[in-house]
Amino acid sequence: MKKTVILFIWIILVIGLVGVLGYAYKAHQSTVCEKLDILINYNSKDYFITTADVEDFLAAKKIKIKGAELSDINAADIEKALYEIPSIESVIVYITIEGNVKITLTQRTPILKVFNKYYQSFYVDDKGKLMPPSDNYTARLLVANGDIPDIYNPQTALDVSDTASADTLVMAKPLYKVYRLTQYILKDEFWKAMIEEIFVNSNGDIELFTKVGDQTVIFGDIDNMSEKFAKLLVFYKRELNKIGWTKYKTINLKYKNQVVCSKI
Repeated sequence: MKKTVILFIWIILVIGLVGVLGYAYKAHQSTVCEKLDILINYNSKDYFITTADVEDFLAAKKIKIKGAELSDINAADIEKALYEIPSIESVIVYITIEGNVKITLTQRTPILKVFNKYYQSFYVDDKGKLMPPSDNYTARLLVANGDIPDIYNPQTALDVSDTASADTLVMAKPLYKVYRLTQYILKDEFWKAMIEEIFVNSNGDIELFTKVGDQTVIFGDIDNMSEKFAKLLVFYKRELNKIGWTKYKTINLKYKNQVVCSKI
């Protein structure tokens, strides 16, 4: 009899707890959102999107947050919509206990601006994804131009980590090559400060233009990048520092174990 009474009490307590939780949930769902917090992590000095841009985007999508009941706010749907913004890498949306909505965005990090052979421009981010140009902001980055046939396509993926199983068609693209070269340049503080433009000529050879000196550095393909940059650095130290930076028109790194130059 005693066990039956105890079991009955526990059942009453559980039912009561479920009822309280259900009432609290219903009350919470009917709460009106009074505050929308938007935080953007930029991870660089480039600002392709602002909080006002995000608010305008949500309004254009007819997604009401501030002033709406929590029952009408779907965090997953908001995240899915925000991923449509080309400059956004990641999105987190959640509703606080107080009934406020918080949105945390991470902007993609552009590392290269491309002008293709059709005079179209776009950016490439650090993950090898393409970004369209911004109407409100122009990033000061390394520039690649010349005979680059690739056009903007948000589905393009250049970050091929496993070259053994990679798509050889992607790896043969001039855009892939200038992306890989940019990655190499940005990892070295000297070359990052020295090189300002990557040019692909009509023969498919890559040429580099530096901030110091008037010469064109003929880099060729992206094979043996470390060796080529090492040769160029030695040439700078041993030759140009002695005879000056305006004596040569071209510096050719295409040939193994030598640097071939032509004078102005």
